[in-house]
Amino acid sequence: MGQLSELYLAHLTAWKNNDTETALTYMADDIVWYPNRAMRPVVGKEAVRAFMAKFGKGMTDKAFSQSLMIEQGDILFVEGVESYTKGGRRIDTQYAGIVEWRNGKAVAWRDYFDLKTLEAQLTG
Repeated sequence: MGQLSELYLAHLTAWKNNDTETALTYMADDIVWYPNRAMRPVVGKEAVRAFMAKFGKGMTDKAFSQSLMIEQGDILFVEGVESYTKGGRRIDTQYAGIVEWRNGKAVAWRDYFDLKTLEAQLTG
């Protein structure tokens, strides 16, 4: 496993453990994050903090599994499944993500998943 993969997994571990502040240490202050490429970007660490607080509210039993992680230069490509419980429902979302890194910090992060599938799971 490469360095970028290790940084990514450390970020996910912090998020899984509800440690937002540690999760944010893996992001640059000027990060541009697309929680889903179909959504507007969240720009800057403070905006990411607010988004994570809102989206993460009521989320328990977080789990992540990666089926593919590829590093090239400062780019990490990931495929996996994000799972959690929210509102009494178990949510399982397949995703792909591209993370660009600079000096050990994520500077651009784009996640791709089927938003309609997620919304259907959340609303039941």
